[in-house]
Amino acid sequence: MYPSAIFVHANDSQSLMMIIFQRKIIYMGYVPLGARTEELGRDIRPSSNRIMCDEVQINGERGARLFGIYLRREELNTPARQPKTVMIYFQGNAGNPLGRIPVFERLLLNCPPEIGILAVAPRSYWKSTPRTATERGLLSDYHHALSYAINRFPESKIILYGHSLGGAIAVCLAARLKAQDFPTVKGLVLENPFASIPGMVKALYPQRWLPYHYLSSLVLDKWDALSAMQNPQQDSLLCNLSNNMMVMLSEKDELVPTSMGRSLLDASKNKVGNDLANQHKRIIVVRNALHEDAWTKEVWLVEMRRYLDLMNCTQY
Repeated sequence: MYPSAIFVHANDSQSLMMIIFQRKIIYMGYVPLGARTEELGRDIRPSSNRIMCDEVQINGERGARLFGIYLRREELNTPARQPKTVMIYFQGNAGNPLGRIPVFERLLLNCPPEIGILAVAPRSYWKSTPRTATERGLLSDYHHALSYAINRFPESKIILYGHSLGGAIAVCLAARLKAQDFPTVKGLVLENPFASIPGMVKALYPQRWLPYHYLSSLVLDKWDALSAMQNPQQDSLLCNLSNNMMVMLSEKDELVPTSMGRSLLDASKNKVGNDLANQHKRIIVVRNALHEDAWTKEVWLVEMRRYLDLMNCTQY
């Protein structure tokens, strides 16, 4: 067999495997090693004794069991009280909430104490079940996480904060929900978000001579945040939040093209909203940051703190 023929057949075989196991590639709850068996307290905990971190359990759809963590800063000689603002974190496609504790800790130690962070692992991540992940299933899981937060913190403003794939999930979820049913959800932060999975396939394999470039049409879970942002229902939660969102992009993101985040912000322009809310819509480029380390940069902290301050001080 000629070498060129071997190359073609090898690519055909690899493409077939990518199609068959695409959800294993998109949802990597098994990465890094041990991500599904780590325990809060035993394996990882906040480094500061000023940060309280509790495990939470939420009942999902059709017997799903979701596990997550809730973090807040504890002030000495100050009685515990309801937070003014709760951030609900939508994670990327690997790891678990415990692995993000350093991110949350940095935010909580440098922001007003009236902030809480809820990070729930969707199905197939950490200890959450079932182990099979789908777009529909994750949307259901985060819907239940949002409902849990609203019921537990009825007086708190809610901010959706999505990183990477979690950014696309936050957008797609908000597009499905009616604003009138979630009046306390006020903010949306997207950090290095996907615009869609088909878009990511083409970004990862831009060479048109590679068969992988053309697999986007065979993607089962599209997470098409761009289309959701371009055509929101006027009564949707997304239509409200798109006028009050912050997009943070890592200048040297090696995984997600920064053009994806910019396209989401551009698509959100001219949506229904008031002038005051539109003052908060902005894009931030974190200089010299990679996909996973923007939170270590000073500008990330400054802009997150600014956004949270605006959410706490502004009435809608």
